[in-house]
Amino acid sequence: MPAPAERIWDKAKAEAIAEACRGGTGTVAEEAKPSTQAPPLLFDLTSLQREGNGRFGFSAKTTLSIAQALYEKHKVLTYPRTDSRALPEDYVSVAKKTVDALAGQRSYAPFAKQIAKGGWIRPNKRIFDNAKISDHFAIIPTLEAPRSLTEAEQKIYDLVVRRFLAIFFPSAEYLVTTRITTVESHQFKTEGKVLVEPGWLAVYGKEAMQEQGALVRVDAGERVAAKAIDAAGLQTRPPARYTEATLLSAMEG
Repeated sequence: MPAPAERIWDKAKAEAIAEACRGGTGTVAEEAKPSTQAPPLLFDLTSLQREGNGRFGFSAKTTLSIAQALYEKHKVLTYPRTDSRALPEDYVSVAKKTVDALAGQRSYAPFAKQIAKGGWIRPNKRIFDNAKISDHFAIIPTLEAPRSLTEAEQKIYDLVVRRFLAIFFPSAEYLVTTRITTVESHQFKTEGKVLVEPGWLAVYGKEAMQEQGALVRVDAGERVAAKAIDAAGLQTRPPARYTEATLLSAMEG
């Protein structure tokens, strides 16, 4: 693969390259290495609070209150005040029963049935490990079907259910790719990953799969058209301010 051009510091030079390539055609060459991404661990309280803040803007206090109601009032989640992200080793049969129960809910049925059909629930130290449990195990759904949940309660319940289902799915498979596009003798480097097999990402739908797989597949030597090209100047930026989600992550680490 040809070496990509070095970083350009001169604005006029960058604009000249953009003008030379605009409307032109070129070829694509790339190197790709296989990579996998395992499903995320089950939720403990802190990771659930972090996800609730990142996804919905819920404060840590709000997420705890909702999770507590889902546990005490609705009986649809297990005990939420836990710092464990694993299940007891004798919970394999309970997990199977829980997946069977979730197969009765329309939103989760396809994934629950796929898990059961594939026989994917089996002893696995990443999921079932007594050594990783303190007083309470990870937050998971119960056998109880939810009824009359508020919108906020439904959001937190859905987070827990999908995380529970996802952990039994295979890893997502990618090609980590460095792509060199050559247009009018100028080379442009693109780095990213192409999703090959969604695995557990399927539980989260098309949005998750599209977000994770940033690059579109191309064939070796494929001709491409430079339909739009601009020279943009960038500046370094200070680190983003802490959000409640990133603060929770920092406190954990």
